[in-house]
Amino acid sequence: MSEVVGATPARPAAGRSPLMSLVLAVGRHRLASVGLVVVALLSLVALLAPLLAPYSPYEQDLYNVLSGPSPAHWLGTDNVGRDLLSRLIYGTRISLFVGIVGTLLSAAVGVTVGLIAGARGGLVDAIIMRITDAFLCFPPLIFILAMSAALGPGIHNVILSFALFGWTGFARIIRGQVLLVRELPYVEAARSIGMSPLRIMWRHILPNTLAPIIVAVSISIGLAILVESGVSFLGLGVQPPTASWGKELRVGFTYIETVPLFSIVPGLLIALAVIAFNFIGDGLRDALDPRLRGAMGRS
Repeated sequence: MSEVVGATPARPAAGRSPLMSLVLAVGRHRLASVGLVVVALLSLVALLAPLLAPYSPYEQDLYNVLSGPSPAHWLGTDNVGRDLLSRLIYGTRISLFVGIVGTLLSAAVGVTVGLIAGARGGLVDAIIMRITDAFLCFPPLIFILAMSAALGPGIHNVILSFALFGWTGFARIIRGQVLLVRELPYVEAARSIGMSPLRIMWRHILPNTLAPIIVAVSISIGLAILVESGVSFLGLGVQPPTASWGKELRVGFTYIETVPLFSIVPGLLIALAVIAFNFIGDGLRDALDPRLRGAMGRS
């Protein structure tokens, strides 16, 4: 995950909560607005999957194997006669679950590690950052594939594998912010009145370093969805018969000449979700960084 430059939250307008001000600021960003709409629609599809799917994702129609689009099956059927549209609708749940949970775990570990490294400094900081650098020496996808292979296939192991690598980016971001904030006057004032280092770290330093983390989280969710799809495509992620965009893409790739929609539609959904979360990340960055706020209307 790429690092995000430091940002300062915008000052909320009178009568508005900071969260509402942030939402309105992101809404004024054109691409971020598109991303929010796409993510909202995908979230609704995931939540309402049993109501939206015309069939069970496991129901087989052996008389219509690898069939094309029809009134009965809008996107056709897969290699064992299951409705492709229904499986993609249920696959939305897997992709969003892996993206959100994997990112939150990564952020929790990374923020804690980076906060400790930046606040303590000295030898503790040096040891933690050398460990972080050691993790970053490995190519991300190779590391996650190796961990998935070692832990075994399955959705929970994919999430754990992503978290074991994804924390490094969050740690580096939060450490850089802590190094700036810990020397500010209000932190010095807290030290002067005898406040404990732990309380200073969690009550005064952390809340003022979260702006770039919010941006990184939105971008990392898209990355986690892409990783889950790639790992499932290679057979180390979600296992049959569970529906997943990456798994449908893998099976459809085998029959791409006879049933092209079998591969094209899952690939488009993966790309759409990743782009949407990146658009949201761009909007959050512009809303939280005063240096970029003036250009939001032109995005």
